[in-house]
Amino acid sequence: MEVNLEFLIPYLNYLVLALIGLLVLYVKTYFQERAKRSALSATNKKLVEETESIKKEHQLDLSKRRYQYESKKEQYLGFFKLLDKFTNEATLKSQAELIPIIDEFNKNYLNASSQGNKKKENIAVTVMSKKIQKLTFASNEELTKLKQETNTIRIIASKDILKKLELLEQSYDEIMEQSNQIMSDLPKHMLVNNQEKMNQQQENLQVSAMVTKGIKDDIIDLMRKELNEI
Repeated sequence: MEVNLEFLIPYLNYLVLALIGLLVLYVKTYFQERAKRSALSATNKKLVEETESIKKEHQLDLSKRRYQYESKKEQYLGFFKLLDKFTNEATLKSQAELIPIIDEFNKNYLNASSQGNKKKENIAVTVMSKKIQKLTFASNEELTKLKQETNTIRIIASKDILKKLELLEQSYDEIMEQSNQIMSDLPKHMLVNNQEKMNQQQENLQVSAMVTKGIKDDIIDLMRKELNEI
């Protein structure tokens, strides 16, 4: 049987055109998908890089905040250790040095008084006054050192803490002034045995000490709050 090729040629042409169209469509789809995958890969890569960058920044921020916390905590703890040391040492030192001065005065003054020797009585008072002045001067030096050490805290402290530190210094100055006055008045009060005046001065000093403690407690609370906010 003979096939009429001329009859099939149009169909073959359509078939070829259809195949070419499919091929073109495939190639177009392939490159489109490839472009999409490439864009998606680039987007994923960018997202990964951004995620890693955010993680690094977050870790850096955590490290920075941890350093700030530890640094501030160490300096704040050191500050209060210094305050406690100053308070305790000043109290113990004053007691340890003042008691022998008073004992010596009582001994010398009573001996002079029993002999009716006014000159020796005056000498006993003068010696006591000079030793008390020396003790007072030493206490003022210790307070000056404390103020100098406080400057480190001022650099890192918040405004609220700075205000409290100013009040604390003023309170310490007031206590030191009262203590100096008590020490200065002690010889004359002892001479006339003015217990009422000495007790009044002591009570005033205790009130000032309570005010100072309140300020210290406020500073501790503010420092804790500041550390928690880091």
